[in-house]
Amino acid sequence: MTLMFIVIAVITGVLVFFVGRGDGLTEIGAQLRPEVDPEHPRFDVAFRGYRMDEVDAVIDALRSENARLKGEQVS
Repeated sequence: MTLMFIVIAVITGVLVFFVGRGDGLTEIGAQLRPEVDPEHPRFDVAFRGYRMDEVDAVIDALRSENARLKGEQVS
């Protein structure tokens, strides 16, 4: 039983050591793909899912287009 805890502690220590190495995640900034196509958006994959700045930019563009089309419809 004690041996199992020692093995788990050693494995955890090794994982923490290797995961904690490096410079961490790089700062991505707001550099978007130059080929942003609102009809067929493609997003870069980040550490957890897609890059949120790219997704937000496409959503903002779609909202603007939607508002413009609603304005044309009312007129």
